[in-house]
Amino acid sequence: MGTRINRSDYLAVVLALMAMSIASAQETEKQPDDASAISRGGKLYAQHCAGCHGTNGNGNGVAAAFLFPKPRNFRFGKFRLVSTENTVPSQADLEAVLVRGMPGSSMPSWKHLKAEERSLLAQEVYRLTGEGARERYVENLKKEQGLTDEDLKADDVQQEITAYVRGRTTPSESAAIPAIAAADAEAIARGKEHFTKQGCASCHGNEGKGDGVKKMIDDEGFPTRPRDLTRGIYKGGHDPASLFLRVARGMPGTPMPSAPSLSETQVVDLIHFLRSLSTEDQRESSVLNRERIIAPQVATLPVNSDPTAWRSAPAVHVRLTPLWWRDDATPTVQIQAMHDSRNIVFRLEWEDSTANINVGRVEAFRDAVALELVSGPEEPFLGMGASGAPIDLWMWDADRGRAGNELENFNPRMVVDMYPFSEGGVESAEYARKGTKTTEQPDLALPAKAVGNQFTRAASHPTGGSSLAAAGPGTATFRFAKSQLVSAAGRWNQGRWTVLVRRALEVPSADDGLSLAPGQTASVALAVWEGSHRDRNGQKQVSIWQDLVIEGPR
Repeated sequence: MGTRINRSDYLAVVLALMAMSIASAQETEKQPDDASAISRGGKLYAQHCAGCHGTNGNGNGVAAAFLFPKPRNFRFGKFRLVSTENTVPSQADLEAVLVRGMPGSSMPSWKHLKAEERSLLAQEVYRLTGEGARERYVENLKKEQGLTDEDLKADDVQQEITAYVRGRTTPSESAAIPAIAAADAEAIARGKEHFTKQGCASCHGNEGKGDGVKKMIDDEGFPTRPRDLTRGIYKGGHDPASLFLRVARGMPGTPMPSAPSLSETQVVDLIHFLRSLSTEDQRESSVLNRERIIAPQVATLPVNSDPTAWRSAPAVHVRLTPLWWRDDATPTVQIQAMHDSRNIVFRLEWEDSTANINVGRVEAFRDAVALELVSGPEEPFLGMGASGAPIDLWMWDADRGRAGNELENFNPRMVVDMYPFSEGGVESAEYARKGTKTTEQPDLALPAKAVGNQFTRAASHPTGGSSLAAAGPGTATFRFAKSQLVSAAGRWNQGRWTVLVRRALEVPSADDGLSLAPGQTASVALAVWEGSHRDRNGQKQVSIWQDLVIEGPR
């Protein structure tokens, strides 16, 4: 047995403090004892959250490598958006994040889940946080007090550990928020003075654009960025009451400090100034939305993207967020859809100031867009599905299937070896010599082209459209050539891409993708890659799941 110095006195103080904290919490905030509720919460967490936050809540899920800021480590116990005196989030705090998401990160809105499901997810977060608190406290008892595993089994030690865990997972009373009057010019001017005097500009910049000079690291050692306040993107709510909490009490675990030197009136003036830097439309547009995309049945499908041919298809604006955060991301994609009972076609339009098409150079990246589709009562993990819950991907990229886009047309000084089956002895390695053009080679000399490799220019499906399957992050795979049933074409004009993506509603088998039918509702999500920002693979902008309604005949 290890030496235990004055533990009875120490334990009495700890238990008393823990009891005071727990007694102040509301009964509604307690974790459920119902094992079935915990089991259902764990299943929901595994389905929707574990891919990013990790199976045990440590923030290191399979998709975490593709995300910035990094997913929250629930076991660490530092929550950014809290309204309580002891900084333990209330049930309402956790559910508010689920409803709204966390703009400025890859955390999406889960508003479409049932209220009961959001409640169960919040309880699962409490459970994971409690596990982390227990681990840290046990480690501290071993390290600081020299307790052994046998010592830890003692009833008084177990009571001490349990009390600590409850203290770290039981929220106290809510912090007081004063009545906040409407902003006026004088209040905004005073708030600007407080912004300067409090040193806010060292992080957020003199104009609030997030371009301050201070290096920022969070409590877990990850780099982080100050918010560009002029874009109206707030991780928590952008209403005055929510901003009051962020300014007055700070954001635990981040470099954002509290403001103890400011009075309540001064904090109110400061948040009026912060809100004056953006518009309500900007603040609302940062929250991802779930929409209904109606695909009416028509007699004849449009053959081009001319807006007049698409008047009968409702235009829906779907908001996106970058998985690797940047401030100047494309905010929305306009999507329309139609079908003629045999084929379905989507029209996608979005802003992109630069058309990135040729990627024959190693420093170049392409523009692209993809549709992620699933059907059934349960939607899989948004990040490319999961094992046992695959998704169907329809993709277009600007690099492939364009006439005149062969390598030799923009890299004329390249050199090649002798192509077999097409040349005899050669005197020059220059690509310009007779007989070297890709279009002149037999399939036997270019096996990737022969088998329909989708990365080969002028492949067997020269439209820029591709069909892929995925069952989790990093698993996206092109289907075999016979299953490449997606066609697509894009046009860039005056800073906007317009892309048509088309496929038969019904496909021969599951190996060819997801079959659809008139009268069916499916789930669809969007992804956009901007080559000018070096987007590729998991570095992209994404939407949350949307409802695709394929209307039947009228």
